[in-house]
Amino acid sequence: MWLGPAVTVLAAAVAMAGPPRETSLDATVETSSGEPLHLASLWNRPTVLFYEDRDSTTLNQHVKDALAAAGREGAMGESVGVVAVAAVGEWNWFPARSFVLAAVRDLERKYRIRVYLDFAGSLARAPWNLPPRSSTVVLLDARGAPRRSWRGKLSPDEVRTLLDEVGQLLAAPRPE
Repeated sequence: MWLGPAVTVLAAAVAMAGPPRETSLDATVETSSGEPLHLASLWNRPTVLFYEDRDSTTLNQHVKDALAAAGREGAMGESVGVVAVAAVGEWNWFPARSFVLAAVRDLERKYRIRVYLDFAGSLARAPWNLPPRSSTVVLLDARGAPRRSWRGKLSPDEVRTLLDEVGQLLAAPRPE
């Protein structure tokens, strides 16, 4: 599954060494039809964001599978958002950009997922500071404030931590 360019989570700068941020993060990305989208428009429930380049899409497939299984088992269902953002800044030139858009549209149809594209490198800059050549997983609360991030392949313990923290966010009162 090519969720790679779509899945790399908040790196070290937003690694949350201190208390969780109370402000929401935003960035402008594109849909596969080329329309701009503010990520903040998606922050209405706890969200797991994947930010990946095309060579890292399978690195955290086990995390994607665990989230899908938790959703099927009813533990999370539709209460958790999963956002895939492809780090495709190096492909922002003609004709490569057109090929990337077509490939992502094919993936969206095949896997029934939405993949957003970061041609401008917005998530690689402050305040996100995500590495564009890896897989990063970011957990955000319902307001879009980052709670935790992991870079690279998550261990089984880190996957359990992610699922536990998602559960804690679901149990918390929802913002109005």
